[in-house]
Amino acid sequence: MSDMKSVATAAVVVAILLFLTVMASPRASVTPAAAQAGGAVSAPVSAPAAKSVPAATPSAPHHVMSPALAPASSEKTKKITIEIKDARIEIAPGVVADMWTYDGQVPGTALHVRQGDTVEFTLVNHGNTSHSIDFHAAQTPWNINYRSINAGETLQFTWVASYPGVFMYHCGTAPVLQHLASGMYGAIVVDPAEGMPKADHEYVLVQSEFYVNKDDKGLFQTDYVKATKGDPDYVVFNGFANQYASEPLAANPGERIRLYVMNAGPTTTSAFHVIGAIFDKVYPGNNPKNAISGEQTYNIPPGGGATFDLIIPEKGLYPFVTHSFASTGKGALGLINVGNVPVPGAASH
Repeated sequence: MSDMKSVATAAVVVAILLFLTVMASPRASVTPAAAQAGGAVSAPVSAPAAKSVPAATPSAPHHVMSPALAPASSEKTKKITIEIKDARIEIAPGVVADMWTYDGQVPGTALHVRQGDTVEFTLVNHGNTSHSIDFHAAQTPWNINYRSINAGETLQFTWVASYPGVFMYHCGTAPVLQHLASGMYGAIVVDPAEGMPKADHEYVLVQSEFYVNKDDKGLFQTDYVKATKGDPDYVVFNGFANQYASEPLAANPGERIRLYVMNAGPTTTSAFHVIGAIFDKVYPGNNPKNAISGEQTYNIPPGGGATFDLIIPEKGLYPFVTHSFASTGKGALGLINVGNVPVPGAASH
């Protein structure tokens, strides 16, 4: 991420976090740690104090991950290949971490199929250790199709998307916590056979956690011991802290915005909330039969997902967060820009 964009993002995050802090603590003037550090989410500090964090290398720049959901193809049989790759990825400004990934990104590619589709799936392991895949959307023998494969191996199996949902897929190789904390997860959206009300915008948001420590080369590595304690250094949407603060999701007043939200965890709950808005509908499991109307906040457990529809009548900026505010200050914050209004500290789109 460029220095200019980092500063712009920091300014937006500081403004929102200060506002949220005032809301949460009306009697105290408390400045969040992120704001004290200049607005960006700070790198975790171990004892003895770590040296300054290196900037992202040319091989590991951060590019904002597009949250837009690609349409599902019309074919009833979907041929999907996922490649396991070791990758060096920036997870917060200046925090470059070695990750295990699907398709070289965290989260992995957002997949989109329809209820009743047949998925012909191939997993290719280009990594340096054993990995696997577990589709929460599938009904298939765990001991056969979710088995680990070694580096250089390929696994193929076929399954049917029988139920609609915003499902997780992830590595199930032991210890699963280590593989999840290292970035091996993604979302697959299964549309219901009967369809959904037409949406003007469809976005996918994967909430997840990072537990890291800096090594002697200045790079960050997953800290398994930290992960077992469930106190993450970062909680983010789509793999990078606060990335949608300066690059908001876009919509116009009166349009139907559909958010497919999956919580990859591995441990904390997402109390998903959009500040200044009310969910017209929440669809647990992306199923129209499960619709809830007029909801303010909806909990998504680790490994769970739900669909959120909003129709926002007025122009403005609407932050989306997890209402577990300890996590909001660790990077789980973004914006929906309704009506293309100016974003404080960043150029409007």
